[in-house]
Amino acid sequence: MNGPGRFGVLAAEAVQDAVRRRIVAVIAVVSLLSLLLVDSCTSCGSGSVTINGRAADLSSIAGWTGALSFVVLGLWGVVLAGVLASEHLAQTLADGSATLCLARPVGRGSFALARLVGVLAIALGTGALLLGGTASLVHARSGLALAPAASAGLACALGMVAVGSLAMLASLYLARTATVLLVFALTGVIATANAFSLAGRELAGFLGAVDRFGPPLASALALGVSDWIPQLTLRADPLEVSLRLLGWAVAGVALLWVAFRRLEISPDS
Repeated sequence: MNGPGRFGVLAAEAVQDAVRRRIVAVIAVVSLLSLLLVDSCTSCGSGSVTINGRAADLSSIAGWTGALSFVVLGLWGVVLAGVLASEHLAQTLADGSATLCLARPVGRGSFALARLVGVLAIALGTGALLLGGTASLVHARSGLALAPAASAGLACALGMVAVGSLAMLASLYLARTATVLLVFALTGVIATANAFSLAGRELAGFLGAVDRFGPPLASALALGVSDWIPQLTLRADPLEVSLRLLGWAVAGVALLWVAFRRLEISPDS
């Protein structure tokens, strides 16, 4: 079997392993509840209400509701990728299946990337369901364009690749619990720094460095759906943010590939 064929088999096995994990059932339930919550929120963004005897159109808040829902769900998808990646490769080292697989003519880099594909298959599928459902609801109920949703969806996918690959890299050296906590903590810090920066607040020190040089997870999502809020001006260059997020995604995959190739794997690991 040629190289691409072997990688396809490894990736298929990784996807199957990911699907069999118990956390996938939890993900399915949380995703359903999230969509129900979005359905409830978006229903409030249409029609009108009477305030002090005067009719007020609620469609003006539809853009805010849709954009906030999209950013929050996009960040949840990014965190999900990191949580899934926190043990999907490390577990194969712990149970010895990696050693058995690598005994075949399989490259270490290919094995690590195939495990990442397994994680991303679940994360991207969940993200497509959540973000696609959200975009469909706000488009049907409030007439918001679908193009910004597609742009933000691509940003979310790149964020999943970046965080998933870096979390998988960290799992080679840290315990699963530590890796999961790191994913939640860093995603929260990045989102906070991005939010302050987009709002026009000058950041210095650690938060400033995170916003300027870290993966712009929240910034890319917010810029993607910013057209839904015409009255809002965000202080960021969309091209620079997109290129920086792409760079982090590529760097994360490359670092994972290099690190796993150099990792010492004992037969009884």
